[in-house]
Amino acid sequence: MFRLSAIVALLACSTLAAQDSKNMILAASRSGVVELIDPSTLETVGRIHFDLGPQSAGLNGVSASADGSLLYVEGPIQNEPHGCCWLYSIDLDTLQMQVAASIPGSRSRNSLVVSDGLVYLASALTHNGIAADMRNDRLHLSPDGRWLFGVKSFRGPALDVYDVAGGQVVRQLTPEGLAGDWWPTGTWSGDRFYLYAANGTGSGRLWTVSPETTQLGAGATIAPFGRLFGCADQSSKGMAASAGNLFIYEQFGFKVDRRNECAGPVPGGAWVVDPGTGQLTRQIAPNLHFSALVSDRTASELYGLSAEGQNWELPAELVRIEARDGRILQSRRLDPGFWRIAVAPLRIVPSGDVLFRIRTLSE
Repeated sequence: MFRLSAIVALLACSTLAAQDSKNMILAASRSGVVELIDPSTLETVGRIHFDLGPQSAGLNGVSASADGSLLYVEGPIQNEPHGCCWLYSIDLDTLQMQVAASIPGSRSRNSLVVSDGLVYLASALTHNGIAADMRNDRLHLSPDGRWLFGVKSFRGPALDVYDVAGGQVVRQLTPEGLAGDWWPTGTWSGDRFYLYAANGTGSGRLWTVSPETTQLGAGATIAPFGRLFGCADQSSKGMAASAGNLFIYEQFGFKVDRRNECAGPVPGGAWVVDPGTGQLTRQIAPNLHFSALVSDRTASELYGLSAEGQNWELPAELVRIEARDGRILQSRRLDPGFWRIAVAPLRIVPSGDVLFRIRTLSE
């Protein structure tokens, strides 16, 4: 029904190989470019270009295999260029591209586990693939690989706890005392998982969860942040953890972006929160409007992508942040347009420019 072209052209391309994997920032633009960025300098080492054709759905995400050998991109459906998204993989050794999975929710997607920018074969983590009740969850694998937690939004919020060694969902944790609509997110920090949920008024709750937790309780109350008079808070929230600090922030640059509806400047930045008390202890980068805040797995640093302009019409800003004190260590601009980022170890880092094309049978 379809065919996928191999490399159409290689332009001044070489590969940088090392015995050990190297952490890289992966930045995917909807226009069809993936930039491979050195996290210590924020300089682009290589670019992978996708010739997607006019009026394509574009690239809508980027990740890497857990062993660092493959790069994955969320791209348009073949023969339906306006449709989103199929998952494509690129072998970094051979620079061959192929379809890795169909649309989200399909059987082929359920054969993969995507957790915080890394892609795992479900067969390596689960006995019979992803449990049916977890297929729509946002999945988070614990640092030791022992537990897979699923944050459930639909008919939630809730947290599914999957025992990787035992091969089963051992429990589902549901917050107590929540009325109305709440939107959850979560992140691991060491051997603890932090679940945060906020409602349309900006009020939030935070739970500290271990694999042994059997009840969530009421959680710690998180005060509203980023408030603006006359501006309703229907925004989504994000979390990140690094250097022993837990960060909560409003996510900008998506369909629900308060800057599209509110008069006056909407506050940005991220907040350090005390998970025991729920107190917001300090704000960092107040002038930036993060669409993503991602931790470096090997250092005490965060990488933030700030969506400048309400519809990404201005150059986006990529920043490196010292997670201990919130200082911005470096920054650089990316081209205008919608971007997604991830931090992942790569075994081979292509340098120069690589061009791919997704073709249809009619071509």
